[in-house]
Amino acid sequence: MRKQSFQQSDMEELLDNITTALMDGATYKDIHGIPQSTMDGIYSYAYEFYQQGKLKEAETFRFLSIYDFYNTDYVMGLAAVYQLTKRYDKATELYALAFVLAKNDYRPLFHAGQCNLMMKKQCRNSLF
Repeated sequence: MRKQSFQQSDMEELLDNITTALMDGATYKDIHGIPQSTMDGIYSYAYEFYQQGKLKEAETFRFLSIYDFYNTDYVMGLAAVYQLTKRYDKATELYALAFVLAKNDYRPLFHAGQCNLMMKKQCRNSLF
């Protein structure tokens, strides 16, 4: 019983520390000490998979986006994968996030517009 309560208090302290770090702007990459060179290597693989049309493998962008959610390239990569796999609603949400992160880069708005057009087309086709 004592061991379990000790572990639970450790877990609560760890959770508090992680929450505080995230609220202060840290990313999971920072918390886990993952070097940027590792992230860059994973990005290279994800981008190569995307270029080759291996979209299932290219969903590696999701891992990148989770671990460094401030990186616009990671969010744009995942949004592009969702767009090509016809998950336009998710792609549109991610493009909106990418636009907020990118500030003066309007490419996410263009791609979100493409997704909205495709969703409208799908809706129209389902009616007829």
